[in-house]
Amino acid sequence: MQVELNSPPEMTVLVHGTGSEDLLPEEKGLHVVRRPRLEIAERALNVFVLVTATGLPDVSDFISVANRRHQLRALFVRDDTNARWLPHWFERAGLRTLRNTLVHSDATVPRRVLTGWLHGAQDELIADASVADDRLFVISCALDRYEVPFDKVPAMKSIPNALRSTFEVDEDGSYIHWPGPDIHVDLDAIRAAINPEWRAKAEVAKATRNQRYGAAIATLRATKGLKQSDIEGLSDRHVRRIEKGEGTTSEALRRLAEAHGMSLDKYLQEVATVLARSESGSAAHAKASVA
Repeated sequence: MQVELNSPPEMTVLVHGTGSEDLLPEEKGLHVVRRPRLEIAERALNVFVLVTATGLPDVSDFISVANRRHQLRALFVRDDTNARWLPHWFERAGLRTLRNTLVHSDATVPRRVLTGWLHGAQDELIADASVADDRLFVISCALDRYEVPFDKVPAMKSIPNALRSTFEVDEDGSYIHWPGPDIHVDLDAIRAAINPEWRAKAEVAKATRNQRYGAAIATLRATKGLKQSDIEGLSDRHVRRIEKGEGTTSEALRRLAEAHGMSLDKYLQEVATVLARSESGSAAHAKASVA
């Protein structure tokens, strides 16, 4: 999935409690505060709070003010006590469990959410996921919740019951991956399964992305002096279909990388570079035409 990056919003992060500092992504753009001062909560935009469960009473007023102003984007609660006691600490702080509360035990989810917001891609990335019975539950980095049965998503329908819980969320939240059957599912696929209108929109967007990606693969191949018939393990017809934008697989990408004498990571980086140049050139051409 390619993420369209929007203008990053102004963000304020309250860090409260020992051990919460290591949850911050190593990127610029965060206004970090360490004291729950109400004057900050009363004016800050896009507020995030990092706090331990036992520290909730110390920041309850700050949270309440930011939430009342509809500026509390996420309350990250690190579980530093027995999970059974979480309701007690919320009650002791005079807080109810908010829709945008995320309880976590390590840095993965907070970093993923904060990084998504930093790049303006919070609506496109996955924060966390879980499986229960025959359903996948997903939280986006914008903290929207999705629930979808496995048999509603074509790719997920083929995953055996025994493997449904053996997934990984990509480091930046671009997709969920089941390593055994090698299946990738992004947020667009989940939304499309739930909403028919989104499905139609997603199919058009996917076709456009595949065409651009296929063109970038063709450009890189030509640059390296390779013919479509030079890709060992892939027929020239298969390569032609990929370059026309009919989609590809991780195995086909590995074959392409090997033919180019590159690791898969390096090959994907090269394709991304070609794609970025192409889109930049198209944008410049469009701007010149308007002018």
